[in-house]
Amino acid sequence: MTPTIKRKALLPVLEAIAEALMPSQPDKAAAARMDGKQDVARLYAASGKQQKNHMNQILLRMETNLTPESQTELFLLLNLLTWRIGCLLLCGFSALIGTFPFVATFDELPVTRREQVLQSWATSRIPQFRKAFKALQGLIMSVVLTAVDDKHANPVWPGMGYPGPMPVEPSKVNPKTVEAHKALQAGLVPLGRAHEQGKSPAQLRDIAAAKGLQVQDALRPSGPELEEEAGAGLVVKCDAVVVGSGAGAGPCTALLAAAGLRVVVLEKGTFTPNHELTLTEGDALCSMYEQDAMMCTEDGNIFIWAGATVGGGTRVNWCVSFRTPEHVRREWSEEYGLPMFTSDRYTRAMDAVCKRLGVSEEYKHGKQAQTMMDGLQAIGLKVANMPRNCLSHDCGHCCFGCPTGDKQDMTTTFLADAARDGAKIVTGIYADKIITSPTTSTTAVNGQVTDAYTNGHSASKANSEQIPSNHPGHAGHAAPSRAQQAGGVVGYLGTGKDRVKCVFKAPIVVSSAGSINSPALLLRSGIMVNGNVGKNLRLHPAATTPAIFSEQEHGRINMWQGPMMTAYSPDAPDWEGGGYGPMVSTPPVHPGLFASGVPWQGGEAFKASLEHYSNTALACTYVRDRGSGRVTIDKQGKPRLHYTISPFDQKSMWKGLDIDIRAMAAAGAERVNNGGCGPNDTLHLSGNPAEDGPRLEKFLTRFHAAGYNPYQRAHLSMHQMGTCRMGASPHCSVADSEGQCWDVAGLYIADASCFPTASGVNPMITTESIAYTVGEGIAAKYQHLAGKRRQPVDIKYDV
Repeated sequence: MTPTIKRKALLPVLEAIAEALMPSQPDKAAAARMDGKQDVARLYAASGKQQKNHMNQILLRMETNLTPESQTELFLLLNLLTWRIGCLLLCGFSALIGTFPFVATFDELPVTRREQVLQSWATSRIPQFRKAFKALQGLIMSVVLTAVDDKHANPVWPGMGYPGPMPVEPSKVNPKTVEAHKALQAGLVPLGRAHEQGKSPAQLRDIAAAKGLQVQDALRPSGPELEEEAGAGLVVKCDAVVVGSGAGAGPCTALLAAAGLRVVVLEKGTFTPNHELTLTEGDALCSMYEQDAMMCTEDGNIFIWAGATVGGGTRVNWCVSFRTPEHVRREWSEEYGLPMFTSDRYTRAMDAVCKRLGVSEEYKHGKQAQTMMDGLQAIGLKVANMPRNCLSHDCGHCCFGCPTGDKQDMTTTFLADAARDGAKIVTGIYADKIITSPTTSTTAVNGQVTDAYTNGHSASKANSEQIPSNHPGHAGHAAPSRAQQAGGVVGYLGTGKDRVKCVFKAPIVVSSAGSINSPALLLRSGIMVNGNVGKNLRLHPAATTPAIFSEQEHGRINMWQGPMMTAYSPDAPDWEGGGYGPMVSTPPVHPGLFASGVPWQGGEAFKASLEHYSNTALACTYVRDRGSGRVTIDKQGKPRLHYTISPFDQKSMWKGLDIDIRAMAAAGAERVNNGGCGPNDTLHLSGNPAEDGPRLEKFLTRFHAAGYNPYQRAHLSMHQMGTCRMGASPHCSVADSEGQCWDVAGLYIADASCFPTASGVNPMITTESIAYTVGEGIAAKYQHLAGKRRQPVDIKYDV
């Protein structure tokens, strides 16, 4: 794909911005060459505009990933900069030149003048200028610093001290993972790839049938044909459809398959075996993350990272595996009417999940994490090891997929287990809507599916002794009546006029598409639940504090090496108080993300930041947000995230950044930046406590006095929660304590969207534990669906 011709006219101004962000510095390059630092010389000689294909990629990403409103804003700005009057309007006196016509277009200005303009935007009092600058820095640097040649190398990386990807030979992959992936691949049905290869609907049906799916002849439908089947190229019958393949889908699918149900998982992403992962940042962001990792909130203030591959976020996360904190369990139980969270049943679910994932706190910290621990202890805070689900703990590339297979993500654990028990995972398919129909006395009893939906096996005939008497699925337990009944999912292979409609008919639908896509799926299906679907969005908004250390005194930090994100302080989050405090730690950040978010204080300072990348430690704060936002859908049915960091959460973030700055200073940093682009946003330290103490306090006083303003620093969300939350009533929630939607019988939510509030810690274990309990409940309630086709197998995760 290439940008439109109209957009290509903007290439000169985009190149001019890229060059100003990252200008060539011949004098610095020559000095480095004289010192024998050839790699550093190439770094300083490089320019952000050197590769024209980079600019085409940037334009294409803008066209394909930004919301229409964001596109309008950015393209308007770029267009204005191509006009003299527009350049004068946006750049002020900097656009003036001494000869006719006395006003220049942006690309005609000297690079130093362009730098001044960008610096004025980055620190402007006008938020729209700051917003534009942050967007341009992120878009341009995420391409320039991740682009690779045919040898998977980038010319700037050596000067940064970054070695690039380190793929693993197939023989070095964990043998257990190799076996797990064999089982997983046996259950994969790659219909998306087959459609891309030009396979006809008839061929797609043959592929699906050969993989073990119960395919209905599209020309000769059996039984009552659903309206949604009209025009379908593929119709499949099963017992349960699970949308998504991440942390929520894994345990739920495994338990349903183990109970003997025919389960089909729908995943829009693809699967790449460990030894085939390139481990390059650019490839991973474009193939394993939502919208090429360019999704952001509607106001453009927070970038969103969410997994979009088989295994979901578990495939690309940083291994942190916190159990649901006790204060969160009590809050959800007592304040949200969900006693399940303080029950032994939920504790057993967490135990089973942690056992299956091999969660451990036994490892050696990497240099960056150890630096953070030293600093936290020096300022009097407790430190602790983060629990992690990785068997080796020695790789910093897990955000691009685990090369060794030691990370116990869904593809090596629950999804592989499900595939062994007969579950099928259809890849490359977009789940568009949930099929629903009115519930009548002949189709449901107390929310349970009966003969019309179960091939003659009635829920009323199920052996009630198999279901606990206090479970909502028990015949004697009254369940709320629901006006609608789930009947399956409609999905599509491909887009545009060549797309193929696929219908998966099932009495059980589990939405495990995540807190962005689960509410979008429900909304596209007309499921609102009193307007609660999409509300309560929590993001754990994050900000970072880069600190540069002397390589001579401290050695290289190499933040991309060693176990990722391992050290934290249990004092900072205020777990013993209200529980709504900041979490402080150190993330492994690779060049693209680093260059996209590092404070930009001019071209020369930016190049210096890149040179010092290998001896930079990055402290990170994310807050357990008390405020919330909302997910809506646009006219095309795509999710839109509306979220503003609340005043309470701004104060919480500032508290965390204060801790980060103090810890980095105490650990011996030479320079610490508070995340801002202004000249007063960097603290210079001498190593003399008598001088540095007052200097630090003055710096922090100024930092707190300035307060929070949007677009002054980079914000990122790696955890999205709460948009289809569980609760005690349909008036304030989407699903009951068993995960079943209040409005639709047979529709379940099993992902982080059902959190009542933010968890305050990495949500993976909480998500999987909730999904585990949801899966247990569904398996007990619908065990009759297994019928005589197949006897249920023992569920193997009990501890």
